[in-house]
Amino acid sequence: MSGTNEITNDVSDRAAAKKSGKLSFKEKFSVGTGGLTVSLGNQSVRTTGQGVLNMILGIPAQWVGIVLAIPLLWDAITDPIMGNFSDNFKSKHGRRRPFIFGGAILMGLTFASIWMIPMGWSDAGKLTWFLVTSLLFYTAYTIFSVPFMALTYEMTPDYDERTAVQGYVTFWNRLGEMTYMGLIPLSLIFVARKYGYADSNDLTALQKMEGIRVAAAIYGGIGMTLFGMLPAFFGKERNYELNLKEHQGKKDPFWQSAKLALQNKAFAILCSLAVFTIIAGVFASNMDWYLLIYYLSDGDVALGTQWKLIVTIGYAVVGVLGIPLIVWLTGKMSKIHGFMFIYGMMILNALIRWIVYRPGRFDDPLVWGSLAESGSSLAAIAKSLIWLDPLTGGFFWIGVGVLGQSLIADVCDDDEIKNGHRREGMFGAIYGWASKASFALSFVLIGIFLAMIGFDPALSEQTPATYFNMRVAMCVGAAGPAILCFVLLAFYPLNKKKAEENREKLEAKRGES
Repeated sequence: MSGTNEITNDVSDRAAAKKSGKLSFKEKFSVGTGGLTVSLGNQSVRTTGQGVLNMILGIPAQWVGIVLAIPLLWDAITDPIMGNFSDNFKSKHGRRRPFIFGGAILMGLTFASIWMIPMGWSDAGKLTWFLVTSLLFYTAYTIFSVPFMALTYEMTPDYDERTAVQGYVTFWNRLGEMTYMGLIPLSLIFVARKYGYADSNDLTALQKMEGIRVAAAIYGGIGMTLFGMLPAFFGKERNYELNLKEHQGKKDPFWQSAKLALQNKAFAILCSLAVFTIIAGVFASNMDWYLLIYYLSDGDVALGTQWKLIVTIGYAVVGVLGIPLIVWLTGKMSKIHGFMFIYGMMILNALIRWIVYRPGRFDDPLVWGSLAESGSSLAAIAKSLIWLDPLTGGFFWIGVGVLGQSLIADVCDDDEIKNGHRREGMFGAIYGWASKASFALSFVLIGIFLAMIGFDPALSEQTPATYFNMRVAMCVGAAGPAILCFVLLAFYPLNKKKAEENREKLEAKRGES
C-alpha cells in the first residue's frame, strides 16, 4: 500500500512541476550541453582555419581572411530562413528536435571533412576545398543552432526558470570557449609524440595536418555530435500539440514573421542591448591586448600575450562562476535588475582598467617553471592588480547569453498574445544575427580607431598620445555603451509582472491550470 502511495505522490509531483513550469536538473543540464556544440561550431572553424591555412599551409593571409569571411555571411543569411522554416515545421517529434538531432550529426561529419584538405593541391584548390566544406558545415550549424535556441525558449513558461535554462546553456557555452583554442596545440603535441619529436616545429605540414584531422574528428564527434544530440532526447517543446491544433494549416510567411518580430518594441530593445554590450566587450578585450604588448611590455609580444592569457582565463572563470549569482539575483528581483547589475559592473570595470593598466605594474617577470618560479609569477600577478579586471568585467557576456536569451522567451509569449503565432525560431535567429553583426562591426571600428590615432604595429614603442588615446578608448569603449544600455532599460516594456500576466493569459487560452 505504501508503494502505491509513493507512486501516486511521484506522479502528482511531476504533474505539479509541469503545471508550474519547473524543470528537473537532468532536463536543464542535458539541454544545456547544446551550448557546448553552439560554442564550438561558432568559433572552431575561424580560429583553427586561420592557423591551418596561413601558418601550416602557408597560404597568404589576405586570401585566408576572405575565405573565412564568406561562410560567416552565409551563416547570417541562413539563420532567419531556418528560424521561419522551423517555426512552420510539423512532425510527431515537434518543430525543433528533428533538426537538432540531424544538425548535430551533420556538424560532426562536415567539421571533420573541412580538414581533409588534399595536400597535393594548389593554394587555390586548398582554399576551394576549405570554402566548400565550410559552407556545408555552417549550413549544418544553422540547422542545429537556430532550432536549439528556439527549444530553450519554449521548454518552460516560468519567468525565473527560463533564466535557469539559459544559465545552463551559457555554462556549457563557456566551457566550449575554454576548449576551442586547444585544437591546434593538442593535435601538434599528439603528432609530435607519435613521431618522436621534442618540438612540434620539426614536424612537416603533412604530419601537422595528420594531428589536426585526428583532433577535428574528436571535436566533431564528441563536442558537436554527441553533446549536440542530447537536447533532442531530453528537451521537450511545451504545448506543441495544443499549438499545432490551434494553428493547423496556418503558415507564418517569412517576411511577415520577420516584420512582426522587428516591430516588437521589447525585442528591438533586447537586440540593441546585445549590440552595445558586444561592441563594448570586443572593443575593450582587443584594446587591452594592444596595451599589454606595446604599452606595458615594451613591444614584447610573448610577454604581453602571457598577460593577455591570464586576463582571458580570469574572464572565463568569472564568466562561469558568475552565472549562478545572476540566476539567483534575477530570481530574487528580476531580469532587468540583473542587467542593471551587469552594466553597473561594466562601468566599474572601466574605472578599474584606467587605474590598473599603467606602466610599472607589470615589470616583474612571468616564469612558469619550478614551483618557486611559478610562485613568484603568481606574486607578480597579485602585485599588478590585473585580477581586478576580470573580477569586475567577467559579467559582460552573461547579459547577452543568460539574460538576453531568457527575455526573448518572454517576448515570444508577448508576441503570441498580440499576433497569434509562436515564432521562437525567428526571434532567436534575428537576435543571433544582430550578435554576429555586432562582432563584425566591432572589429571594423577597432581597425578604424587604431588608424585614426596613428598606431603603427611596426614600432615597439608608440607615442604617448597614442597610448593615452588607447587607454581612453579601452575605458570609454566599455563605459559608454553600458550607460546607453541603462537608458534603454528605462524604456523596456516587458517587466516581470507583465511577463507573468502574459503567461496566465496563454495558459487560460490553452485550458491549463
